[in-house]
Amino acid sequence: MGKETLAVFLVVSSLLVFSIAAQGGEPPCSDTVRAQAIGNTIQVYHNQAQWNCCATIQFDLVPAQDTLNLLETETFSVGPCHCDCCFDLSTTIVDVTPGTYLVRVLDAQTGEVFGEVWVTVETGQLYPLGLGESSQSPCGGWAIGVVKQDPTWGRIKALYR
Repeated sequence: MGKETLAVFLVVSSLLVFSIAAQGGEPPCSDTVRAQAIGNTIQVYHNQAQWNCCATIQFDLVPAQDTLNLLETETFSVGPCHCDCCFDLSTTIVDVTPGTYLVRVLDAQTGEVFGEVWVTVETGQLYPLGLGESSQSPCGGWAIGVVKQDPTWGRIKALYR
């Protein structure tokens, strides 16, 4: 019975080690998108977005009838680096006319849809639609209750890895 237990232990241990090695030891980014209307502004969040750790993410807005496409693009002042990070990203779409909209967040280069959500804007006037403020967490995301930091901090941190 001792040999059988040892054999089972070795098989289970090997499977665990190979599973961890296949994942690179790091869990993947969860990549979730959510949005909410506040007055005539839509606040969009892309949490745990996987991008190069030296990148600053730029948003572009491409409206198409009742769909508001937010395109994310990696930009670099230094890099790219040989690492990826899970970032928490947010941006606002301002001066939205009342109505119900499908907000989609996409990779500008590949067209991959990271997520989409329907949002209803109940108040507002006719203004030119545009992007407002955007923010990006340091590598690893924001801890709950932590004040958002300068987007360059993630790049500085990555250079010392």
